[in-house]
Amino acid sequence: MTLQRGVAIGLQAVLGVCAAGLLGWATLRVNLDRMCVVDDTPYLNLCARPAPGSAAHLDRLRSRVAANPGDTPAYIHLAFYDRSAEGATWIRLASQLAPGEVNVLTLQAATALAQQAWPQAVAPLVQLVQYRASDDASVVLARLIGMGHAPLLAEHLTPGSRWLQRVLAQLPGAKVPVSAAMPLVLQAVEKGALEPSSITPYIRQLKTASAWVDAYGLWMSLHRNQVPVLFNGGFDQPFTADGFDWEPGEQAPAGKAGAALARTSDGPGRDGVLQVRFTGRRFSLPLVRQYLFLGEGRYRLTGEHRGSRLRMAQGLAWVVRCTGSTAVAGHSEGLMDTGGAWKSFSLEFSIPPGCGHVVSLQLETHAAYEAETGASGRVEFDAFSLQKQVDP
Repeated sequence: MTLQRGVAIGLQAVLGVCAAGLLGWATLRVNLDRMCVVDDTPYLNLCARPAPGSAAHLDRLRSRVAANPGDTPAYIHLAFYDRSAEGATWIRLASQLAPGEVNVLTLQAATALAQQAWPQAVAPLVQLVQYRASDDASVVLARLIGMGHAPLLAEHLTPGSRWLQRVLAQLPGAKVPVSAAMPLVLQAVEKGALEPSSITPYIRQLKTASAWVDAYGLWMSLHRNQVPVLFNGGFDQPFTADGFDWEPGEQAPAGKAGAALARTSDGPGRDGVLQVRFTGRRFSLPLVRQYLFLGEGRYRLTGEHRGSRLRMAQGLAWVVRCTGSTAVAGHSEGLMDTGGAWKSFSLEFSIPPGCGHVVSLQLETHAAYEAETGASGRVEFDAFSLQKQVDP
């Protein structure tokens, strides 16, 4: 077994202990005792007698470094096998000779973890992830985040670094909630250590876990805190998946769907409009939604709609539903066919106590049964605006 493989086994042993919160050095030693280093440094002949870790074996290694003070592999093996207080000296000397060598970094990390010296463990672990793409080191860092040590990782965030994204990918397997890493992620975005395109999947995870404050904070950081209450109200921008933008509802596959939703252009003055086409088949609700981060109070939604050959008995409606309860905070009047002309509509609603920080603004049928019976025709929406109302 090669030295590098032995080191990996040792770090995995430390990981197992880390999961229980007790990082021991003894397990690492047991695994390292099983390795053979002939493939790494055949000139040392460490697989031959005397047995690895024996007094004769250690004397032999000491003789090597005495004759050749620059013999880094010999220092590394001494650090592995010398269980006396002198072992720390061998690690320090090996670190001076080869500070970026993978086995040296692993020794530094494993020793610090065994002593629960978390700040000293983070630096070599980050290097192992950044330059060696080590999954084992990524899992250790993920667990350190779960233990509340995320601030120790922040000083290692640099523009263009890749290590944090690899660590974040290990959070589910390490059973660490994404929310535990959010302060670190926010700093990474500010420092250019994470690309915005890599952030939205974590927003989705946070939304799924109902961690709305963290999710919205991350969304705001992507937009440098310049986010309107209602995002993309003019439908002028392509929808951002997994964020706090418009989210099309699930429908049947093309050719079988009862409703098809698209963002289209409608000529001068209307760079984009939301269009819904109905085919006569049943369709699912909501047709589209946007989660809004609102506090208690009164609000007024305004917008424009246009119905063309829309065949529905009671039309469509914009509905505001609470996420913290089953309450409906607001429901517009039925929006019917307009003969192809744009018309304004408005909806005033109040966020009741217990509704939660987040509500869902969504397009539904005014009468629930019409989603089952189906509809035909087309309707478009544009120029949405949401304002909080001030009591006189």
